[in-house]
Amino acid sequence: MTQSNQPGQSDRTSAPASPEDEHREVRLGVILGLVSALAYTGANLALRQVAVPNDVGWALWVTANKAVPAALAGWLIIAWRASRGLPAFPPRRLIWPMIVVGLLMQYGGNVMFQWSLGLGGLAVSVPLSFASLIVTGAWLGRVYLGDPTTPRTLLSIGLLVAAIFLLSSGAGEATATLNENATSLTIVLAIITALLAGASYAVSGVMIRHLTRTLSLSASIVIFSTVGVVVLGIHSLFQPGIERISATTANEWWAIIAAGWMNALAFFAVAGSLKRISVTFTNVVNASQNAICAAAGVMLFSEPLTTPLVAGCVLTVVGMMVIDTGRRPRP
Repeated sequence: MTQSNQPGQSDRTSAPASPEDEHREVRLGVILGLVSALAYTGANLALRQVAVPNDVGWALWVTANKAVPAALAGWLIIAWRASRGLPAFPPRRLIWPMIVVGLLMQYGGNVMFQWSLGLGGLAVSVPLSFASLIVTGAWLGRVYLGDPTTPRTLLSIGLLVAAIFLLSSGAGEATATLNENATSLTIVLAIITALLAGASYAVSGVMIRHLTRTLSLSASIVIFSTVGVVVLGIHSLFQPGIERISATTANEWWAIIAAGWMNALAFFAVAGSLKRISVTFTNVVNASQNAICAAAGVMLFSEPLTTPLVAGCVLTVVGMMVIDTGRRPRP
């Protein structure tokens, strides 16, 4: 899931010199958006495969390892930029604020999302976190960034709030399917963790836009991903502990590695898409992962297919299609 891909939103390339160039850029933007949606779907499927109910420590370990490929890619790009005399690393005044944002993104976003997958599954966790991200992001963007609140935005928020209620109504059956010992508290946790993950991604996105308007994408990625690798990696030594870590099976390692590289690919792809087509257009393309993840949860992991689930996924996609994020600011 992981909708923490906001750093590239404030960038904008110059207008194409001809209609042919413009069409080419739009086509490339759509292709990159589709690549991002498919890569995030692949990452979520892999994360779902290693999701364990009621095991926060395991969620920490999975999240720490998932951040490794993005951190590695970020450091390689920074080294390449530095070797050519280009701006590479963030200025010192931004490092500590970015570390704080990285902690929020990793613990509030990625860990909560992984925990939610073990409680509610793909069909509940992905749409709920997506809806929470959009609703929270629209409100924070209005309050702290001065983004316009248009009738289309309000309509989108209303549809997404309705989708949250519908998806939440199906959380009980989905949670019972994943964990036969599920209680009412487990169901509530499945809903809350998904909503907190989306809200944390939204808060991180707004803070990133504020802190990194003049930074390259790699400079942003390297801080946030390195925080995940180092802090969550150290935390994992205590919970779940070395004994549980050493018991990680080969299949679990392959799933974690696949999730990490898919997540890194999706992050860079959506950033490239945002540079070529509007945020609204990119979100519409990316909204396909909601339906894909819900279908995959039902077909691959035997998650229950319910009427509220179908209606909630449809409303989530429609809500994202009508959202109006306004004009992107020029650098």
